[in-house]
Amino acid sequence: MFQKKSTVKSAWSSLRGGFFAIAFFSLVLNLLMLAGPLYMLQVYDRVLTSQNMDTLIALSLLLAGVFIVTGLLDLMRTRILNRLGARFELKIGAPVLQSAIRRRLHGKAAAGDSPAADITGLRDFISGSTLIAFFDAPWIPIYLAVLYMLHPYLGALGLAGAVLLTILALINNTRASGVMQDASHARSRSDALFTSSEQNAELVHAMGMTGDLARRWTALQHDAHRLKTRVSDRIASFSVLSKTIRMGLQSAMLGLGAALAIIGDATAGVMIAATIVLARALAPIDQLIGQWRTFLAARGSYKNLAALSEAFPQELKRLALPRPQISLNATIAQAGPPLAQNATIGGIDFALSAGDVLAVIGHSGSGKSTLAKMLAGIWTPQRGAIRLDGTPMAKWDAADLGQLIGYLPQDVQLFDGTIRENIARFSTTIDDTKVLEAAVAADVHDLISNLPDGYATQIGNGFHLSGGQRQRIALARALYDDPFILVLDEPNSDLDSQGELALRNAIRGASARGAITFVMTHRPSTLEAVNKVLTLNKGMQNGFGEKEDILRPRQQPVMASKQNPQLAARKDQQLQKGTVQ
Repeated sequence: MFQKKSTVKSAWSSLRGGFFAIAFFSLVLNLLMLAGPLYMLQVYDRVLTSQNMDTLIALSLLLAGVFIVTGLLDLMRTRILNRLGARFELKIGAPVLQSAIRRRLHGKAAAGDSPAADITGLRDFISGSTLIAFFDAPWIPIYLAVLYMLHPYLGALGLAGAVLLTILALINNTRASGVMQDASHARSRSDALFTSSEQNAELVHAMGMTGDLARRWTALQHDAHRLKTRVSDRIASFSVLSKTIRMGLQSAMLGLGAALAIIGDATAGVMIAATIVLARALAPIDQLIGQWRTFLAARGSYKNLAALSEAFPQELKRLALPRPQISLNATIAQAGPPLAQNATIGGIDFALSAGDVLAVIGHSGSGKSTLAKMLAGIWTPQRGAIRLDGTPMAKWDAADLGQLIGYLPQDVQLFDGTIRENIARFSTTIDDTKVLEAAVAADVHDLISNLPDGYATQIGNGFHLSGGQRQRIALARALYDDPFILVLDEPNSDLDSQGELALRNAIRGASARGAITFVMTHRPSTLEAVNKVLTLNKGMQNGFGEKEDILRPRQQPVMASKQNPQLAARKDQQLQKGTVQ
């Protein structure tokens, strides 16, 4: 079950109160901004004619007080926006990360997708000056009304200028929005290639791919810059045009005011005040046109995040089920990676009891890793189910199910943090006793204790661990909190003999406490710790049972080869085809 409302839309709605406060501050600020034109009007029409110094001083002190208040209000508005941006980022960060993880699990993530960059872009937009221009724009009619009060002709000229600039802004949006999206996608693809190349630097260097990847990245950058330049050129053209029109309008306003003053319909103060009011009225529109690219980028980021959160919403908390203790039954008629055209495994049917250790063996490409992901709850069978004590795994709450599973994938990844945090799976309430028990069970306690900072050693901060060390620490992470299901996919690929002994002891220890363990392996040494075997051939189960019953037919050709090599070869071929049970 999933919540229906987008978390991004909910987070944006939660800022409504703050936006109302910003709108109120903007109204007060725009009203106070009229103090400057009024000051000029009084100076030209009263002070200069009366030559009264006391009036000038009083007006100047009053204007200074207004400017101080205006500055404080503007500072408060900016600080509120900064906090709104931070609140929005914190509110959507975790849900968007969870949605991005679910999207990746469903196989729908595309190259260039960058939710983190979208969140940062939206936060900067909320905290920046572009949003302030949006809040100032609704109060333009105040300035136009003041122009009409000064003289109807002045108001008409101001209205015409505002309408003209608004039309330019709308045309600017229409011409730039589509290209802006293409440019953003192209830039994301180039950034993704850059990041993946850097993260796999050893592979890239060893296989001489540096130059080719650099050329590939340059080609992607060329496309991104071409599109970005097109957007920048269009926005710059409209920005220059709007500035030119605004300067022309200000000059026209000054000339019209002078003409009205000459014929006696206005004063010199009106002429100066009208010019200042018009500049203030057109400033938000001009600012929006100049920063339209920022707005388009923020709008694109919002659409991306909203689409992500709606397509992969947060799961509602399911009913807490009792911890399984008895059995696991798997009946999989058809299963494969998400979005796969064809099923990669099928015909899987087996049952295990607490304490069983099952080795899944088969050639490369036989479906071992796919089955491992199904057993770990990463993927769900298209047809069939995996049941824990009779309850389908899909019915469990994802967080609760994760506590029941220990998973060691082929590609071991440790996260930025301490070894203690990695073993504890970054739990908010780390139990040090359980961390120590997991490390001891994986026989990695001595290794960690000999590190410079022990369990506080920071991963991902320039500290290097060998492949075997990382695999053993990841094994301890899988064993943390005594999971009921332990899925080990090629767990000894980077281990030496000591590490393999520690692995077998860890498997035996998990079995002794009642865990059900799955070992996807090629190495015969791991089979010493198992009691059951499942064989896969081309994604299909072709053998399941006690270890001795399944492995005996495989051992017979080896013994017979000393007596009859041709018979042994024929038996082995039959075994590979699944005809010998």
